[in-house]
Amino acid sequence: MKRFNIVLIILLSLTLSGLLFLRWKAREEPAVPVIAETAPPTPVPTAAPTPAPAPVVTPTPPPTPVPTLFNPPQGYTEESYNLVSDMVYAYADRQDDAAEIIRDDLEQLNALDPALGALWGKIMPLWSEINRALVIHDSVLPDGLPEDESLCIVVLGFQLYPDGSMAEELRGRCETALRCAEKYPKALIAVTGGGTAWQNPNATEAGVMAAWLTEHGVDASRILVEAESRTTADNAVFTSALLRERHPEVKSLAIVTSDYHMPLGVLLFQEEALLAEYETGTLPFSVVSNAALDTGGRISPDTPMMQRSYLWSIADPKY
Repeated sequence: MKRFNIVLIILLSLTLSGLLFLRWKAREEPAVPVIAETAPPTPVPTAAPTPAPAPVVTPTPPPTPVPTLFNPPQGYTEESYNLVSDMVYAYADRQDDAAEIIRDDLEQLNALDPALGALWGKIMPLWSEINRALVIHDSVLPDGLPEDESLCIVVLGFQLYPDGSMAEELRGRCETALRCAEKYPKALIAVTGGGTAWQNPNATEAGVMAAWLTEHGVDASRILVEAESRTTADNAVFTSALLRERHPEVKSLAIVTSDYHMPLGVLLFQEEALLAEYETGTLPFSVVSNAALDTGGRISPDTPMMQRSYLWSIADPKY
């Protein structure tokens, strides 16, 4: 019995020890949290992304035009003006005997202003060549000129009678122009000359010529009327401006006037073309031929001294 009690006590002790051990372990292990199921979060609407601002593009300015002349014109200085004046007066007074003076003046002018030197390096030989060797065609233009609209026949005017009617010489120039117009039926015809009839202010040399030509079969659409000029220099300046503005297709001029007047007419129109080249870098046209009214030698050609005043009235910036 005593042994039984001892065994019982041992079993109770072991049982109690086990319970105490299990309780101690429960305190050591953390409880597992219970997670309740939740609904997924409602998505929050977002605004559409703001587009990035377009890049600011600064327009590129067009390139500055490059002058077509190697040395663009600078205009006259006092020194260059005096050199040109010296050349002009020397040739007018002495013609080819002034060659050395002209050559020296041109050298100095080229050193001062190459563009101005190039201009007068063309005008001075042109002037001399026209007076020495210009071929004047009688009554009608020669063969071989352009057959299209690039040719313009320029008819220079002549003093009207006081009542506005044609002088016989002007009629002869118109007859010469008519033959030229018939030979070159696609050419433009420019008539030039202002009012010179003191009893009839409405009459102009160009207007009278245009009326005569249309009456004799020339289509009015072919006729360009310049009716403001009073001198041959004006004829060249005003007609050239109209051609450049309205008929840039014209590249060749043929001058019609009286035989004694032809050297001056050719000189001034070609000079005006060279001045335009000096200013713009492009030669607008060239005088390529002529047709003259034969006056039978009754009037002597203009002298270089007379030519000088007209040439200088076109080219002289102080005129």
